[in-house]
Amino acid sequence: MGSPAYTEQSLGKRGSKVINSSDGATTGKFVSLVVGPGGATLSAITIGNKDNASRLASISLPAGYTTYGNITSVTVSSGIVEVYNS
Repeated sequence: MGSPAYTEQSLGKRGSKVINSSDGATTGKFVSLVVGPGGATLSAITIGNKDNASRLASISLPAGYTTYGNITSVTVSSGIVEVYNS
């Protein structure tokens, strides 16, 4: 019997991408975003099922900050984030 989807997503079994400012806009179907050890600032983020998600852009997000949702686009202006595939 296979693992439930939420277990695979939370453990990263469906893969992930590490993104920094040189990557430009990264698009895909992601379920979560985790900020790397030095913190990060996003210049843009699209989360289809989160009201006012764009407010996460242009602020300093601390290391370890995590957000969940139907993430379809992320642009990092400084630091590193990891997004997990849905």
